[in-house]
Amino acid sequence: MAAVTAQALPARFGVPLALLALVLLALLLWQQRPQRTAPQLQQAVLLARPVSLGAFQLQDHQGLPVQPATLQGRWHLLSYGYTYCPDVCPLTLAKLANLQQQLASEAEFSQLDLLFYSIDPKRDSAVELAQYLQYFAADIRGLRPDPQVAALAKPFEQALSLRFNVQNDGIAPDSADYLVAHGIMLYLLNPDARLQAVFLPTTRPGVTVPEFDVDVLQADYLAIRRYLAAK
Repeated sequence: MAAVTAQALPARFGVPLALLALVLLALLLWQQRPQRTAPQLQQAVLLARPVSLGAFQLQDHQGLPVQPATLQGRWHLLSYGYTYCPDVCPLTLAKLANLQQQLASEAEFSQLDLLFYSIDPKRDSAVELAQYLQYFAADIRGLRPDPQVAALAKPFEQALSLRFNVQNDGIAPDSADYLVAHGIMLYLLNPDARLQAVFLPTTRPGVTVPEFDVDVLQADYLAIRRYLAAK
């Protein structure tokens, strides 16, 4: 029987074999590619999988309804508290306003909208929120449970694991003289209206109120955006 040489192979076998070799080579190179590591963050935790905020409905400081679709298409940084807060909330909002101003000078990822969610809707009406927030930045959007469908704020609060407690023991039911204890964190929402990262405050020696450093916030935010944009 005559030996079959490579030249004697039908041409129709040559192209598939060549393609198979290229595919195998591509797979090998892909497996050997350098693995990108998560960014080194100082006051933030980047979630490996963004978290849905559920089917919520809130009300903003203009009395307009806010749903997941309302927040889609833009990046948001959300803080929470209440307008009667004596220290943490105004300090945090002032720093967030400064952060937004600093980002405005950045060549990339400068768009970041600010949100403030009230956990005290009894006192924080839409009007109260609007008046309060204007002292920090004109474009901070205030949010609160929608009084018409208050239960629809629960998915939002639970998804973010908001921690707060109304301290009104011994106070008359109709009194507005009470405090609200709450946690101190910031939440980065991506353009899909999902939780992308959480920012944690630090406590400096001699300072009792946990706080955020504007420069650290900016560095962490930009690191997150650059990392996600390169994925």
